[in-house]
Amino acid sequence: MSVRHGDKSRLMLRGPKVQYSSGKVMTPRPFDLDDVLAEFIRLPEEARASFLSILAHSFTVDMRATLLDRPVAGADVDRAWRLNEWLHQLTACLDPRHRRGAAGEAELIRDIAVEAFRSGLDAAVGRAVVTAAGNDIAPAKQPTPAIG
Repeated sequence: MSVRHGDKSRLMLRGPKVQYSSGKVMTPRPFDLDDVLAEFIRLPEEARASFLSILAHSFTVDMRATLLDRPVAGADVDRAWRLNEWLHQLTACLDPRHRRGAAGEAELIRDIAVEAFRSGLDAAVGRAVVTAAGNDIAPAKQPTPAIG
């Protein structure tokens, strides 16, 4: 869901639903993509590359699920095409000779999220961002343990 705050449109995404052994399904609260991207920009280059790689991998998982059942419906072909286009853009960013820099990479992620809302793929992008943030942003925010 995209909401407006003042003059800026905020992109609110959700992580994946979680089903507990009791059968209860929890839907996580929405998170503001721009908050995640503000943290992303502060990551060192290696962690940003890892984040982009995890996003791309998550999209491959969604693409495989989309194409799993045969025959493939036209809407699923469109979904796979869109996911593949995002994979193309993300993996291009990983070439050390063609890096976009932190702000450019964050802009690409935001552009993907905006397009995801238009194409009904916001859940896929939400899952991917939560996974990447959990692997690269959350550990970066942990205090360094004292040695001694």
